[in-house]
Amino acid sequence: MRKYVSLFTYEAKTIFRDPVNLYMCLFPVIVLILSSFVFPKIIESMDSVQESTLQVTMLLMLVVILAFGSFFLAAMAAFLLVEHKDEHTLNTIAVTPVGASGYLAFKMTYIYLMSVLGIIVILSGTKWIAGDKYTVWGASLFERTDMSHIVFFAVIHGIFTPALGLLQAAFAANKVEGFAFIKGSGLLALVPALMILETFQGGLQYVLGIFPNFWAIKGMLLQFLPVENEANLSFAKYLLIGGVYNVILLIAAYGIFLKKARY
Repeated sequence: MRKYVSLFTYEAKTIFRDPVNLYMCLFPVIVLILSSFVFPKIIESMDSVQESTLQVTMLLMLVVILAFGSFFLAAMAAFLLVEHKDEHTLNTIAVTPVGASGYLAFKMTYIYLMSVLGIIVILSGTKWIAGDKYTVWGASLFERTDMSHIVFFAVIHGIFTPALGLLQAAFAANKVEGFAFIKGSGLLALVPALMILETFQGGLQYVLGIFPNFWAIKGMLLQFLPVENEANLSFAKYLLIGGVYNVILLIAAYGIFLKKARY
């Protein structure tokens, strides 16, 4: 146990000494500020008569809240892993009692826990501070969610964070390439926005299922605003599929990174 405490102390120092990593670590707080204060101001400035426009805008904001809270933690994980590759410190870690694979598992575990905590803080904080501002047709969207929905979503969607971080770091040879991969994979965070289009409301929604962050976000959006459609699954089924998909992706990303990393 003591060796993992020492590892965590080392990791904390690594994060706090780099302003970029610190910014990414605090990004969930930034999303919470946006969702609780900035987005409600935008909603209040819109014409309530145009209900359909208001609904689309609100759904887009919800996608941002659900998707971006953990995305930047994945970027932080990628930067930390690429730094190890740049400085060849994995070579040193490989001969320690923890081993490279054990250290990597430890690192991804605390990144995952940070992601889960960040998602819970964002959603529960938004519900508590400005939940009544997210209203469509006189009904508050956050009234349909409780802590069980939020925690279930966080536990499942959080798996995507270390998986994405591992994949970004595996294919990046240095920090410059890592930054390029992070920018490119940023499109993944925007993919769920497509599900609010009429085209992807029915069976065609599952075309987006190739993207691992689709499933949990789709389930949570339907919990916020139920849409009657025979093609839709239940909240639990969307998250269950997303959980299985993300676990498989995480295991594959873990193996790819270990294979590509040079010790």
